This record gives sequence, structure tokens and C-alpha cells, in this order.
Amino acid sequence: MRFLFSLVFFLLALPLVFMLAFERGLLDDYVNEDAIPDEPFIRAELASKTSPEDLSRRVDAALEAKAWDDAAMYAEIAVFMDMPLAPDTAMRLEAENAFARRAARNTGSFVTGFVTGTGDDTPAFMGALASDLTVVGDIRDISSEGSKLARGEEYSTMILGLSVVGLAATTATVATGGGGLPARVGVSLLKIARKSGTITAGFARDMSRLLNEAMNFDKLGDTLRAVDLADTAATRRAVTSYADGISFARVAPVLDDVAAIERAAGPAETVRLMRYVENTDDLARVGKMTGKYGTKSRGIMEITGKTSLRAFKTAWNLILMALEWVWAIIGGIGALVATALGRRVASRRRA
Repeated sequence: MRFLFSLVFFLLALPLVFMLAFERGLLDDYVNEDAIPDEPFIRAELASKTSPEDLSRRVDAALEAKAWDDAAMYAEIAVFMDMPLAPDTAMRLEAENAFARRAARNTGSFVTGFVTGTGDDTPAFMGALASDLTVVGDIRDISSEGSKLARGEEYSTMILGLSVVGLAATTATVATGGGGLPARVGVSLLKIARKSGTITAGFARDMSRLLNEAMNFDKLGDTLRAVDLADTAATRRAVTSYADGISFARVAPVLDDVAAIERAAGPAETVRLMRYVENTDDLARVGKMTGKYGTKSRGIMEITGKTSLRAFKTAWNLILMALEWVWAIIGGIGALVATALGRRVASRRRA
């Protein structure tokens, strides 16, 4: 009997104690977070929070709202979890993915994004990104926000500062044969996210502080007042000259983190994922998750309410995983009990 109690303790109690200590950071000096696989925990959490019916409803709702990217994301999670969508839902999704429908949607959205610098789907975000990568977006935003600064009106420190950084990054990209591209992409996506309303107040605060540390906005105002902002070429020359004296050392790591998320999840998902970034330090956490789960990351966060790989590695999820094997454990214990009883009966008969 003592053996059985010891077995239960080692099978259940010790792993739970270990996970509780890990959750609270008590093992950080001894256990590498990556040493504990995250996928089983994520699957356990998703299995407790969603179902084939739930995912089908989410896909249908996204299609009704014309949120094509969301529909595809939930469908991808359904595949990941081996939860088949309802037949009608799968047919609707397939119809919306037909080439003709996608082409019609994508063309209009791309143009809107290119002109306005914002949007609500992947083509629009791609258009906005394209306009920034050709400095059209930076000049547009410098003219808009810079004119407010020049007149002493309230302006967006984040949009104006990032636009100046963007021009500098574009120059560096050309000069280094592409070396400044990650920063260039990071700038564009943060501006798009800010205009789309997916930047959190905490992150905006952190980013504005970094930009204020990197550049002198009073001096920038003097530069902008001395140039005709309607003259695109003159504005670009003046701001590029001003940017030559700026140190972007504090800003660059943030832009690199954003670019890393974009490589893993794409531009549209990067913009949407900024809703889960409360400060600049959070970018690495989100980047780690998207590096493993790509475009599914946002859906996993929305369904579970958890936004980091570590958050999934909890004692409760260990219990959820154990419950899947509870009958195997019970069966094993039962077999041991039966074996012990059998030996006892046999020994009595021999006696």
C-alpha cells in the first residue's frame, strides 16, 4: 500500500509542485524555459476553451463581418487542433478563397492602404507598408504631423518621430544594400498599427519616450518651419539632413523586434498583435510566440486569454494534460493492485 501511495505522489504531486514553482519564477536560475515543451500545454488550454462547434461559429462570424483574415486564422487553429469545421462552414470558407473573389477584394484594399497608410485586412496593410517603404508614407506623415508641430499645435510624437526614423532607415537601407531594411519595416508597421488603433497606451508611452530621447523635437520644428512642406523633395532633403545627427541606438532594438514578428506572422498579423503588447519589453515575448506558431498566435491568444509561451506552462494545464491520461494511470495502478493481490493469494495457497 505504501508503494502505491508513493507511486501516486511521484506521478502527480511532484510534477504539480514543479510546475507551481516554475510558474512563480522560483526555478529560473535552474530551468531553461525552452527546456519545457509548450505545444502540449497550448493544446491542453485550447482543448478546454474551444471546440469544433466554437471554431465553426468563429469562422462563420468572421465571414459575415468580411474579416477574411480572421476566418482563415480560426480555420488554421481548427487544423492545428484536429477539430474539423462544420461542412457548411468549410464550404463557405472555400468559396471565399476562390481566386476571383480574393483578387477583387485584394486590389481595392491594397490601393486604400497605399493612399491612407491604414486599413483592416492584409492587402490594405501591404499597401500601407508599400507606401512607407517607398518613403511616400513618411513624407505624407511628416507633412501632416510636422505642419502641426511647426504651428505649435498638438501632434503625434510617435507618428512624426517614426517618420523621421523611417527616412533615415531608408537612406541606410540604400547605402548598405539592405542593411537597414528590418528597421524600415519596423517603422512602417508601428505607424500602421498606431493609425489602426492597435497600439496600447503603455507601448505608445514607451515608444514616445524613446523617440524623445533619440531626437530633439524643438530642433525638428525649426527645420520644418524653414522648408515648404508641400515640396516633397525639399522636405525629404531637410529631414534627412536633420536625421543625420540623431542617435537611434535605443529605438533600433524595438524596430528589430517588430520586424522579427513580421517575418514570422506577416505584416497584417503584426499590426493586430500589437494589441497584446503593453510595453516595449513585451515585444520579445510576443515575438517568441509568433516565431513558433506564426499566424495562429493571435487566435491562440484570443481564445485562451494568454499572451506568452510561459503563461501556458502552468500547473492547471498540467492537470488538464494528466486528465487525458487518467484512465491509463488508474489502469496502471489497478494492474499493480491486482498483481499484488494475486501474489498474496498465491502465497497463502502455498502456505
